[in-house]
Amino acid sequence: MNEDGSAQTLAERVLSGDNRELQLLVAGGMFPLPLELMIPLQIRLSCISDEKVAAAAHESLAGLEPEIVAAVIADSDQVEVVTYFASRTDHLLLAETIIQHRLVPPGVLSEMAVGLSPDLQEILLLRQDAILEEPSILDRLGENPELSPFAERRIGEYREHLLPRLRRPETVEVPEVEERQPTDEEVDEAITWARKEPADGESDEVTGLSEAQIRTLPVPVRLKLSRGASRTLRNILIKDKNPMVAVSVMMGNALADGEVEKIAASKVVADEVLETIARSRQWGRKYAIMHALVKNPRTPVGLSARLVPRLGVKDLRVLSRDRNVSNVVRSTAARLYKIKSS
Repeated sequence: MNEDGSAQTLAERVLSGDNRELQLLVAGGMFPLPLELMIPLQIRLSCISDEKVAAAAHESLAGLEPEIVAAVIADSDQVEVVTYFASRTDHLLLAETIIQHRLVPPGVLSEMAVGLSPDLQEILLLRQDAILEEPSILDRLGENPELSPFAERRIGEYREHLLPRLRRPETVEVPEVEERQPTDEEVDEAITWARKEPADGESDEVTGLSEAQIRTLPVPVRLKLSRGASRTLRNILIKDKNPMVAVSVMMGNALADGEVEKIAASKVVADEVLETIARSRQWGRKYAIMHALVKNPRTPVGLSARLVPRLGVKDLRVLSRDRNVSNVVRSTAARLYKIKSS
C-alpha cells in the first residue's frame, strides 16, 4: 500500500472509535505520526463526543509551537485545519498564514477582524476577494479597538471603489443588486461587451481580450479575473491603475520567484504592489527580489531604506553610486558599505 493509502487507513481507524487507546495516543500527540497527518486527526478528534479524547486533542493542539502550526496550515488543503487556529490572532505568523490562505472562509476572516493588530489589519485588507464575498469584514474591522489610521483610510477606499454595484451597459435594464462579487455569467457578459471596444496591445489567450479591452472591464470583474489568471492576463492586470486589482494579482496566483522579481523591478506598478512584495514573508526572504525592490526607484523611499541593510557588500557599493535611486537610499548604502567593508 502506498504512503497516502496507509495514512488514509490509519485515519479511518483512528476516527472509527474502535480503538479508544489509539484515539487517546493520537489526541495527546504521542503516536509517531508526521505533524501534517497528526494535526488534522487531532482537530477531528477534538470534535467527537468522547470528552476525554476531545480534551486531550484540544490540549495537545494548544501546546504546539505557532511556527510549526503555521507551516502545516500553509501546506494544508483542509478547511478545518486552516480555520481551527483562527482564534489565535495573538501570534503574527500564525494569524498571517490563516488570513492569506486561499481556503479560509470569508466568515472566519470577519470574525478575526475585530481582534487583529495593525500589522495584521493591513494583511487582511489585501484579501479583496474575501471582502467582495463578505463585505462585513470591513464592518468588523471598523469595530477593532486598535484600528490603525491606514486601515481606516483603506476601509473608506474599499467602500467607495471596491464595492460599487456592478455596472452594466446603459442599454441593458439592470435591477438593483446587493454589493457582491460578480457571477460567472456577469463576467462573461462584461467580456462580451468589452470585445466591442477597439483592440490594442497584448491579448490574453483565455478571455480573448486585448489589453485595452481588459481595461474597460468593471473593477469587480477585473478583480475576479485577477485570481487564477493566465500569465498574459497577470502581466496586464499587474499594471492596472486600480491598486486593488494589481495587488489581487499578487495574492490570488501562485507566482514563481522569477516573475515576482520582475514585478519588484517594474517601474509601472503601483506602490501597493511593491509594498505587498516587501511585506510577504515568502518573497521578502528572497535576496534577488529584495535587491530588485531596493534598486527600483518606484519603491517608496522608507521601504527601500529599511531593506538596504540586508544587501551584501558588493551590492551596497554599486547602490551607493546609483543615481537612479533616492539620495536617502544612496547615502544609506554608502554608510553601510563603509561599515561592512572595514
